Amino acid sequence: MDILKIKDLTIDYGIIRAVKGVNLNVEEGKIVAILGANGAGKSSLIRSLSGVTKISSGSVTFKDEDITNLDPHKIAQKGILQSPEGRLILYGLTVEENLKVGAYALKPIIKTTIDNGIEVKTKITVKEQTNNMLKEVYGYFPILEERKKQQASTLSGGEQQMLAIGRALMGNPKLLLLDEPSLGLAPLIVRDIFKIIETIKQRGTTILIVEQNAYQTLKIADYAYLLELGKVKKEGTGEALLNDEELINAYLGSKK
Repeated sequence: MDILKIKDLTIDYGIIRAVKGVNLNVEEGKIVAILGANGAGKSSLIRSLSGVTKISSGSVTFKDEDITNLDPHKIAQKGILQSPEGRLILYGLTVEENLKVGAYALKPIIKTTIDNGIEVKTKITVKEQTNNMLKEVYGYFPILEERKKQQASTLSGGEQQMLAIGRALMGNPKLLLLDEPSLGLAPLIVRDIFKIIETIKQRGTTILIVEQNAYQTLKIADYAYLLELGKVKKEGTGEALLNDEELINAYLGSKK
């Protein structure tokens, strides 16, 4: 089932059309990638899904609900959360304080269970959910737990990227948006980040990832779209595109 559907989406910056009628679907429980060179429209597209960039025309449907141009906080409350390009770490806060900021969209949950044939309702508070999500994030990124009392500004680039992803996960997303998670990182760190992304997907989170690192992304993507000058140039399974030598050489760079 498709959790996200994008139809005929266009994005304009003044007289410049950055995204030109893109159609794209994201299947629930999968990793879907948006690939392409600088200026292809990748970040504009993913930022429009979180409400940061306004859509000029077309529609975005999430779980059969039209969310086109909703305010960012309303989109977050529906379970679409983004780890932004450039990480945007809050430098005045500790690592754990940064993570807790990501839990702002959580609301109390009423959980229903059956005990000896009797329906029992239990309230799970925001504090309980936050603590549960902290444990989950620290499970993905043990280094963050080791450094939870440190100022976030003291982390390395790779650790800050882990923090940015962890902060997005704190809101318990139904759809996790990752914008250039490998940007500026050493190859060994990139491989670690991508392994963790794959683990997050295996635990049931749907992921839409924008990346320039085509080879690493296609190795974990279930499906991918190649953008060129604001349009979908090619699409297919990650495996199919990974083995398309013409595409790799022409658009995505050599396998590294």
